[in-house]
Amino acid sequence: MTNRSGWALYFVGRGLQLFGLLLVARAVFMSSGTELRAMLALTGFGAAFFVGGWLLARRDPEGLS
Repeated sequence: MTNRSGWALYFVGRGLQLFGLLLVARAVFMSSGTELRAMLALTGFGAAFFVGGWLLARRDPEGLS
């Protein structure tokens, strides 16, 4: 028997982590040097998404631990 809500939260968390990493990569590699404030803001949003995803995905979806 599978725990669908546990797995759903796990995959949503992993998706948020991936989105956060993409935002940080976008901020670092696609910004010009003159837009430092925008780059820092986008990096902060990416970090927030990543940490939120990590908080959702750190629980075991099977409930074994």
